[in-house]
Amino acid sequence: MTDEELKKIISELENRNEKGKAYFGFYEYGGGPDESCIGANRKGLELFAVELLKAAIESETFEYEKNKLQSVGLNLDWTDKNADFFFDYVELTNKNRDSNDKTFPEYKVTWKDKVLKIGCIGVGILLVGLTIIGLISVLTWL
Repeated sequence: MTDEELKKIISELENRNEKGKAYFGFYEYGGGPDESCIGANRKGLELFAVELLKAAIESETFEYEKNKLQSVGLNLDWTDKNADFFFDYVELTNKNRDSNDKTFPEYKVTWKDKVLKIGCIGVGILLVGLTIIGLISVLTWL
C-alpha cells in the first residue's frame, strides 16, 4: 500500500472511532508475561491499528544505521489505565525476519557457569548419598 492509502485509512478510522468509547489494554491472566492477552472492543482495536499504521508510515522516513534501532512513540492515552502493562513506543528496524544479523550478542558460557553446574551436581550427589546413608542407619537401628 502507498502512504496515501494508509493515511486515508488512518483518517477514516480516527474519524469514526471516539476515544472515549474505545477499550483497549494488555493484561496478564496467569503467572507471567508469557500468559498475556489483549482486552479490547472494536473501537479500541481500530485505534490501536491506527497507531501501528502511523509507525509504519514513519518507518519509511528513517535512515537506518547498522545495529541501531529507531523509536516511534505511540499515543495511547486513551487505553485502559488499569491494564497490567503498556507499550510506550515501537522500535523500528530495517532487518527482515530471517536476517542472521543479531541485535544482541550470542551468550558464551563462562568458567563460572561451568563451576556452578559442577557444584550443583556435586551437591545433588552428596544429598542423595547422605539420604541413602541415613536410611541405612535408621533401618539398622530398628
